[in-house]
Amino acid sequence: MGDYKNRKKIVFYLFLLLVILNADQMVMSPVIGLIREEFAITDSHIGLIGGVFSIVGALISLVWGYLTDKYNRKWLLVSSILVGEIPCLLTAISNSYGQFFFWRVLTGIGIGASFPISYSLIGDLFSHKERGKIVSILGLASTIGGILGMLVAGYTANIFGWRIPFILVSAPNLILVPLIINVFEEPKRGAHEEGFSEISTEYSYTIKLSDYAQLIKIRTNLLLFLQGIAGTIPWGAIPFFMIELFRREKSMDLNQATTVFLLFALGSVTGNILGGFLGEKIYRKSKKFVPFISAVTTILGVFLTVAVFRYPYVESGIIGLITFGSLGFIAAAMDSYTGPNVKMMLLNVNEPKDRGRIFSVFNLTDSVGAGVGRLVGGSLSMVLGTLGAALEVTAYFWLACGFLLMLSTWYFEVDVENLNRKMRELAERGVVEKEENIVEK
Repeated sequence: MGDYKNRKKIVFYLFLLLVILNADQMVMSPVIGLIREEFAITDSHIGLIGGVFSIVGALISLVWGYLTDKYNRKWLLVSSILVGEIPCLLTAISNSYGQFFFWRVLTGIGIGASFPISYSLIGDLFSHKERGKIVSILGLASTIGGILGMLVAGYTANIFGWRIPFILVSAPNLILVPLIINVFEEPKRGAHEEGFSEISTEYSYTIKLSDYAQLIKIRTNLLLFLQGIAGTIPWGAIPFFMIELFRREKSMDLNQATTVFLLFALGSVTGNILGGFLGEKIYRKSKKFVPFISAVTTILGVFLTVAVFRYPYVESGIIGLITFGSLGFIAAAMDSYTGPNVKMMLLNVNEPKDRGRIFSVFNLTDSVGAGVGRLVGGSLSMVLGTLGAALEVTAYFWLACGFLLMLSTWYFEVDVENLNRKMRELAERGVVEKEENIVEK
């Protein structure tokens, strides 16, 4: 019981840290217009910041993923928080586009580093049958953090300007760091895997940089990596530019746009919760239906999202507003269902020694998609003339995501059983070696 309480405490603090850290990621979105005016830049410049922010952070996270599988994760997590939050704080003193660009890229490195560390910890704190809802909770941290960043900027920028929000979202984690150092404990690797949870033998392993190449030999990994690139192009562009879309093309002021975005974001939270909790239940009954249901909801989400962009809200009254908000809520819920299931699938087909690296690679594919999405969204708005048309184009990339998820239906269950069998064999081998050592002594 004590062990379970301690695990819940770690999840709570990890959730809190990630909420605040992910607020850094979206705090810029509501103040795009103010930043454009001050530095005399275009949507393409904004898209470039968003793209490089994600891509550089993801590339650096490959190194952090390797370190995660090798060294103490508590101290790596603390380091990633400092790397992310200090530059976010310093963004407020930027006096030029170049300075602003520099501090945002450094902030992206900290956020990218936290990703493999967090999911590696979860993999060693919970069994494969429990991970669905825990992954959902961590996914909520990202979503809620993004919402928090947008709300802070959306509701304070009109009063204090665009700089103060960057201070407000970064300072809390700097205060929490000493508490985390005292609360966090490093979990034993492999403690909750098949075979290891019933015996006291240690999970022994070695890691090499060359092991990165072995990860894509697991077919589920490869398919989820590819869908991560395709599926997150719209995730990179749509939330990033949505408030600006409402202001520019739906005739809303900043407060109205932020409030409507909040309704859409609540749909995303709902989808994330349903995805994690329903995904775990589906996993226990039929593993192959986890990717199948995710594929279906992703494809449905495409058409609902396109309907949101095409909805003529500017000509509508209160009924139009309710319809617009409800449509956005449902679309966001469908779009968000897949996220926690993808992460749960990755945890359940990879060894404990590989999870830091597998999530660093997934973060790379995820962030490349998000970064490219912001670049594409900003550039297409210049080419097509409207943000709505640009974001509609990015939404169609989710169709490729749904197709790849559908393909993974044929491989996921097999890869799970392969891992469970391997872990049982490693556990049995460890018991035999321990008994042989006792006999020799």
